[in-house]
Amino acid sequence: MRFMSTRQSSRALRLTCAALVVALSLQGLAFAAPSNSKIEQARKQAREAQARQDDLAADLEEITEDYLETEAELDQTRARISTTEAELEAAVTDLRAAEAQLNRRAVSIYRKGRINLIAVFVGVADFQDLVSRLDLMRRVGSSDAAVVASVKSARERIEAAKASLESRKEEQTVLRDKTREKRAQVDAKLAEQKRYLAGLNSKLKKLITEERERRARLARKRAAEAARRAAAAQRATGRDFDPSKLGAAHGSVVAIARRYVNRTPYVWGGTTPDGFDCSGLVLYCYRKVGISLPRTSRQQFTAGAYIPPDRLDLLEPGDLVFFGRDGDPGRIHHVAIFIGDGKMIHAPQTGRKVSVDSFLDRVATRGDYVGGCRP
Repeated sequence: MRFMSTRQSSRALRLTCAALVVALSLQGLAFAAPSNSKIEQARKQAREAQARQDDLAADLEEITEDYLETEAELDQTRARISTTEAELEAAVTDLRAAEAQLNRRAVSIYRKGRINLIAVFVGVADFQDLVSRLDLMRRVGSSDAAVVASVKSARERIEAAKASLESRKEEQTVLRDKTREKRAQVDAKLAEQKRYLAGLNSKLKKLITEERERRARLARKRAAEAARRAAAAQRATGRDFDPSKLGAAHGSVVAIARRYVNRTPYVWGGTTPDGFDCSGLVLYCYRKVGISLPRTSRQQFTAGAYIPPDRLDLLEPGDLVFFGRDGDPGRIHHVAIFIGDGKMIHAPQTGRKVSVDSFLDRVATRGDYVGGCRP
């Protein structure tokens, strides 16, 4: 059985720990807002279902208001009917009294008409006095008849008003019952919509959980691949990683590079503010802080203290980060300046200007990061 040396064991342990660091870094990036086509479709359905539920809730509130208003109007109609019935009862009583009075007078005239007539003539002083007495008798009879007619008319009006109110009561009762039935229907639809939305939200949570798990597996796989590339890079470069040799980072380079963001275009072979390529930007900015670097990104990769691709946790603003085809350090083709917070400044490609882009996003999606160095 072959045993590893102490140095090899230490290196293996560092690679394993570093792989875990990469996994956590990539996992944090991937889980910030997990999404895919199925999740987006489920979110869209949930949004639409929520909007439908909100509409049904508004419909229910509106119908409830209609129901309460109709119920209030019905109560008012019932109160008016009660008042009208009391008025009708009083009118009937008045009519009976008036008719009784008229009947009594008619009976009296019938029974004592002659005596009264003689009484009219007795004591008449002259013809004018006779006419006056006869007119008075006529008026008394007419007044009694008018009272009866007036009371009858009032009773008829009250009866008509009661009939109208009863008809209105029937209409309002029908309207209230229909509104109550409609409210029950909307209430049932709202309950069904709530169940539907709860199902969609449950489905969405399941999809998100599955996506998180998938990304976690991918992060672990990439971490293992990063560790493998780190070991391959060490073999390819012949450089051992020693954190004690890193020294202080040159963060001031970041401020210099920021001057050209969104201003200076990418120019192949460019090394001045009129135009930069990726290594030309690094060359120029480091020269401004008094550090001379080689011209190409492959040469710059060997300048300074080496930082393996699995040690993202050691990168500081001003460090250089390198990218190679298929993650091969022997095929480096791009360099950028790490600025912290998972971002980098670089001269990307023809047609673009010096830009700030996500370093972690490129590490997670492209798989071509081969390591960094601190000049």
